[in-house]
Amino acid sequence: MALFGRNDNNNNYTDLSGMNYSNGYGQNQYQQNPYQQNPYQQNGYGQQAYYPQPAQNYGGSALSLSEFTSRVYMQMFIGLLITFGIGLVAVLNPTATMELVAEHIEIYLVLVLVEVVMVFILGLMVNKMSSTAATVVFYAYSIVNGLTIAPALVLYDMGTVFFAMAVTAGIFGLMSFVGKVSKMDVSKWGSILMFGLIGLIVFSIIAMIVNILMSDLFISLFGIALFMGFTIYDTKKIRAFYASAYNEETQKKTVIIAALQLYLDFINLFLYILRLFARSRD
Repeated sequence: MALFGRNDNNNNYTDLSGMNYSNGYGQNQYQQNPYQQNPYQQNGYGQQAYYPQPAQNYGGSALSLSEFTSRVYMQMFIGLLITFGIGLVAVLNPTATMELVAEHIEIYLVLVLVEVVMVFILGLMVNKMSSTAATVVFYAYSIVNGLTIAPALVLYDMGTVFFAMAVTAGIFGLMSFVGKVSKMDVSKWGSILMFGLIGLIVFSIIAMIVNILMSDLFISLFGIALFMGFTIYDTKKIRAFYASAYNEETQKKTVIIAALQLYLDFINLFLYILRLFARSRD
């Protein structure tokens, strides 16, 4: 989900330093670094694009794209491990979890608000943070998210939860693979996916108020398809994040932002798959 950067009319983003760079989907929009001798290389989409090399140009750490990508997925995995660890505790103690929520509903609502604020802090203020602070906020968000989804998890039996998790991991892995190796141009997906997300939220609210036939099935299927698309899109954005990281500090920050986006894709995909499985069992 596009929480980082700005997408203007030329499909450019703004990195952590304010430098404009291309979105990495085939347009040659990078502001060329005058200190780079051979800045152009194949961008993976059949065209040449400018990719600054952090270690050579700016004295940053010598991370390759594959190493940078590995760090993104490692941070995402740590976040998911924290969230689902808390969720597992809730599933193992369903009665205590629901009683705790019922007795302290105001605390639960505050946690939901804090969760939203944390996402905006990471997405909009990461350039003002240190990489350590950004990492701490991401881990704290993973904890809060685990607390907020715990009541939803206890509504399902443990077998359904673990099956949904396994299916989610398989679909997410496949979509990430497609995003990494495919040559498709997804530069225009961002606005389409965001419109789809807004539409899904609006329809879900209407469905809670008005009884719409088969609305739950539609919401589940559309949500799954939507976040499959987000996974492909955010996987491809990793290359653009890597290109924007001009030193070791900004590399660490962009790792966290990219990990957050993939983390959100996984969590939302899981929740819609869980909802679909629970509906089929009913």
